[in-house]
This record gives sequence, structure tokens and C-alpha cells, in this order.
Amino acid sequence: MLEGVFINDLVQQSRTRGIPLVIVMNSWDNPSTKRAVVGQPDWLLVWGPQTRNHAIRFMQMPPERAVPFGAAQFDIFREKPRVDRATFAVRHEINSTSKIILFAGSSARTDEVAALSALDRAIEEGKLPRAAVVYRPHPWGEGGRNGARIASARWRHVKIHEAMRDYVTRLATGPVGMTLPDYRDTNDLLSVIDIVVSPLSTILVEGMLHAKPVVVFAPQGVQGSEILNNRLPQFHFEDFLAVPHVGRAATFDELVAVLRPLVEAVEGSPIGAELRRAGEEFVASFERPWGERFVEFLESEVCRTNPSASPIAAAE
Repeated sequence: MLEGVFINDLVQQSRTRGIPLVIVMNSWDNPSTKRAVVGQPDWLLVWGPQTRNHAIRFMQMPPERAVPFGAAQFDIFREKPRVDRATFAVRHEINSTSKIILFAGSSARTDEVAALSALDRAIEEGKLPRAAVVYRPHPWGEGGRNGARIASARWRHVKIHEAMRDYVTRLATGPVGMTLPDYRDTNDLLSVIDIVVSPLSTILVEGMLHAKPVVVFAPQGVQGSEILNNRLPQFHFEDFLAVPHVGRAATFDELVAVLRPLVEAVEGSPIGAELRRAGEEFVASFERPWGERFVEFLESEVCRTNPSASPIAAAE
């Protein structure tokens, strides 16, 4: 994490004491919008080529010291999901032959209830034939603006992700605060759905890593939010929005229009595979587990380095 009370003290003291400092980014925007650090660590392990470029550009990291290393939390995506599509469909009262649209909430405080209601109507009216929606609220997004309404909403074609049902129930009584999701649940979910829609959240990248078509829903006006408007131009999102085949919609009608061909697409569409390849720009992939590679990195790059010479020069 490149912000916090002690990050600058850590950089300064490690340099003064001749202790090599390795910092690991833990979120997509760390090297660009959360780079609240003066000076540089000796090494910065980033997610992929995009964040390496950001570290060099915005943090003035020496190129050889900004290392694409993947994301430890995404290692679980290599594992076999614990649930198959048929079982998932039964648990969510969905026809297993339906195209399953995941609407993943964000922390941008948009009107997610309005978006879910619009999708429910579109399916009911046949504009998105043979489709169903699974809603997964952001773990600290509170269901969007006035999200407590979700607990009492009555939709025919929108189902709450089973791992977040308790969260939604608690929303009815007031703010829930920050929760930490189990990435096994995320892997299970992304393995069985067909399309990911979100108002700007990291789950869009996670969907790409699962070879799923992704759609950025960035509503304007009363359905949008100032937070969302401020995030859209941010560098990490700007690169993402430029990826071919990443869908984008700003109104409910546009969202339905973007989703319809994805819902009607036959199995085996090449879009998913192309998006998975594009996803490696954001999160580098490796055969070996993150932790195993990290130990090797410390042994081969850090421990062999003279802590009173090269690492200090690199930090300077």
C-alpha cells in the first residue's frame, strides 16, 4: 500500500539504516492515485505492465526496480471452483440455460437499485431474452446510494449472490461498513457467470482474467455520482476503458443495447479469450504461486544485495 501514516517514515528509515525495502502494491490504483509516498522504496512489486509504467511515471521508480509480479489475492483464480453452473443456478433460482449477467456493485455510490430495476424490466420485456442477473454488492459499497432499499426490493430476474445475502439483510438496518470478501466466493462466482457489469470496480479486471465479457456502466445525472465522475478520468481506468471489446454504457438504454449481443452470442465467442490476454496488461500471470515466487525474489534479489550500497543508491 502506497499511502498511510507511516509509509514515508518507512522509506526514510529503511534508507537511513541500510535496510532494503520491498513494497508490494495491493490495489489497482496504488502507483497512480494512491502514491502518497515521498521517495522510492528499493523495489516495488506491481501487478503488471500498466502499473509498472505508472510506478516509473508517477513515482520515479527506476525501471529495473518496478517489477511486474501479479496479485497474490488472484492466485486463487487458478483453482477449480467449488460449485458448478447447475448447482449455482439451483441455489439462485435461475434457469441454468439462461445467460447469467453479474452486476457487481462499486464504492462509487451510484444508484444501483435503479440499475438493477432497469435490467429486471428489460428481461421481463424480452429486451434481454433468456437472461438473469446476479447482484453482488461491493464489500464496502453499501449497495450504492440509498442501498438499504435492496433488502426490500422485489425483482423477478435479479437474484442476490448467496455469499452476500447476509450483507444485504444487514443493509436494511443501517450502514454495514467495510467487509472483506472471501476470494474463493469470487472465483466460484466468476467461473459460472457469463457477463460482468460494474460501475468501475476491480472485479472488471477479475472478470477479464476469467475470460468473461465486461461492461462498464457509468451512469450520468441522478443515477450517477460525483465519485464516479471523478474516477472515470483516473489513469488506471483510462487504460482499461481503451481496451477493445470492453463495453461501456452511460444510460439504461445503452446498457441494454450493449448487453443484448453479449446475451445472444453463441458459446465459444473469441471475445473472452481476447479479453483474458488483454488482462495481462493489468495483472501479469505466472505458473507458480505468488508466495513461492516472493520468497525466491527475496533470496535472489534482496538478500544477495549489499544493504549499505546498492539498495540505498537505488532508493535515492
